[in-house]
Amino acid sequence: MDKILSTRSYGICVFSLETLQDFLKGKKIRSKKLLERFQKDKKLYLDAQKEGVWIPFVQINSIDYIIKLDGHDVPFDDGWEQKMEYDGFNIEIKDGLWISDIGSFYTFEKSELSGGEGTYKMPYGVTRGFSEKERFFQSSDGHRLYSDFKYDVPAGKYLLSIKGYARKQALERPNSNYGFFFSLKEVDEFHGFKNPREEIYNFNVAHM
Repeated sequence: MDKILSTRSYGICVFSLETLQDFLKGKKIRSKKLLERFQKDKKLYLDAQKEGVWIPFVQINSIDYIIKLDGHDVPFDDGWEQKMEYDGFNIEIKDGLWISDIGSFYTFEKSELSGGEGTYKMPYGVTRGFSEKERFFQSSDGHRLYSDFKYDVPAGKYLLSIKGYARKQALERPNSNYGFFFSLKEVDEFHGFKNPREEIYNFNVAHM
């Protein structure tokens, strides 16, 4: 079954939890409002890119996307058209790779990404659920929207590439008509870095 990531925050991101926690500890950052910190502190953000801590892919439509990782998911078939491709983003993996709605960094909940399992009630009859491999919101009618998926990837330094796809023939909702395919190339060390927020990058496959 396809992994469908729902973003309501105009972006997705990629990170390894242990790498992120080690980086924050080294910078003496305890705030849970990580997106705000990265947005306001340019040096902190660029250091995170250099060290392969966290990669944001922003300014995309807030819709559902099919998420695939090379070697773990079946690639997009000939019913899809590739719209873009970028590579060379630093990412260091220590304890698996999370692909998440960037909204998960508004108030970062480490406990929900650390391998536990549970649910709790939120306003308007919504339940928040989490497990070792995913996080989701579930409405009172049982409909789930997934905000985070975890992949088991060996520890190491990698260069990440992202490809964006769109269906050649759009389907009606609730089908997703757009998706991202990620792949990883292991390296011994990082040499320089690429900043995904630079204007040369356009990740918005729904507007291509």
